[in-house]
Amino acid sequence: MKVKSLEIKDFLKIAAVKPRAATQTDFCVIDADSKNFSLNAENLNFHAIFLCTNGNCTTTVGPHRFLTDSKCLTAVPPHTTFSISDTSEDFKACLLLFKSDFLKKGFVKTDIMEELLYISPEYAPVFNLNTADFNDSLYKIKKIKEENEKQTPFCTEVSRLYILQILYDYNRVCELCLINSEKLINRQYQVLYQFRKLTEQHFSTMKTVKEYADLMNLSAKYLSECVKNHTGAAALSLIQNRIILEAEQLLNYSTLSIKSISYQLGFSSAASFSRFFKGLKGMSPVEFRTKP
Repeated sequence: MKVKSLEIKDFLKIAAVKPRAATQTDFCVIDADSKNFSLNAENLNFHAIFLCTNGNCTTTVGPHRFLTDSKCLTAVPPHTTFSISDTSEDFKACLLLFKSDFLKKGFVKTDIMEELLYISPEYAPVFNLNTADFNDSLYKIKKIKEENEKQTPFCTEVSRLYILQILYDYNRVCELCLINSEKLINRQYQVLYQFRKLTEQHFSTMKTVKEYADLMNLSAKYLSECVKNHTGAAALSLIQNRIILEAEQLLNYSTLSIKSISYQLGFSSAASFSRFFKGLKGMSPVEFRTKP
C-alpha cells in the first residue's frame, strides 16, 4: 500500500488546526495531547521536531520504533514515515514543522544548512534531554509559536533564527549522546567527530582533505567516505563551510580590511581569498560586506 505523502497543510488538518497565517504552510508549531492527536504512518514532505513534554507514546520514524518519554526530542526528516501511537492518558507534546526551503531563504549558506538538516538513518533520531536542555528547547518552540500567532514585524525572520538554534542544539546533543554511548561507537562516526574538532582548530591553516587525513593518519579517500556517510556532505565542503562562516563573521562584525581578513584566514593574498569567497558565495567579499 502506498503511504500518503503529507504537506504541512495536510498535517494541520489531521491535527484539527486551522492556519492563522499563510506562513503556517511553511512552518508552524502545534500542541498535541492524548485527547486530540494521533498519527498513523504518514510520509512527510517537511521536517518535524517532536518534543514530548509529558507522558509517553510509541513513535516510529522510518525503520526505527521506540518509546518516547517526557523530555525526549525526536527529529523527523522529509520523505520519512512517521507515526505516533499508544499515547498515555497524560501524553502532551509540541511539534515544530518546517520546510527546508523556508530556512534556506535566510542568510546561512546552503551547504551548512544541508549539514544541519541531515539526519543519519542509521540511528533512531531520539534523545533524552536533561532538564536544562529540555526547558531551553521548549522555550524556543513556544517562542516560534508565539511569533507566528502574533504576526508582529520580523516574526518570520525571528522564527527562522529560533529554528536554526534548535537545529544546532539537536546536532550538538546528537554528537554528545553518540560519543558518550556505552555501546561500541561506529568507527566512521569517531572519525567524523575527530575531523570536526580538527577543522574547528585548524580551518585557518589547513584547506584540503589530505592535510586533515594526514593529521589523522588516514587516507583522504577513507576520511571522505566517513564524512559523506554520516553527514551527506563532502569533507571538503565541511572545511570550506567553516572558513566561509568565519569569513562572514569577520566581514560583518569586524573593521578589518579584506587583506587582513585574507591573511587571518590563511590565504596568501586578498585576490586568492576573493576568488575562494566568490566561488562559494557568488559575490566578492567587498560586495558581501556592502550589501544591504
